[in-house]
Amino acid sequence: MTHPHPLVVDGDVRACGTCGSYRGWVVISLRDEVWLRCPASRHEQHKSHLDTAWHDRHSGPVTHRHDTYDDGLRNLGS
Repeated sequence: MTHPHPLVVDGDVRACGTCGSYRGWVVISLRDEVWLRCPASRHEQHKSHLDTAWHDRHSGPVTHRHDTYDDGLRNLGS
């Protein structure tokens, strides 16, 4: 999913560790792992404390699952 607004996880706004950006995240769930990708720096972060259930609660209806991380990025145009 794309997340254009600030991403709040556990009460904290997530910011990119590389550039400090806090908007426009790409959030990908793959095999019960959640990855955040900063659109500005393309820095990627695996968030081990987030899981598919968290992703599904925040993403709305899931219409398609991707086999690989790269497939998900391509589908989102990233």
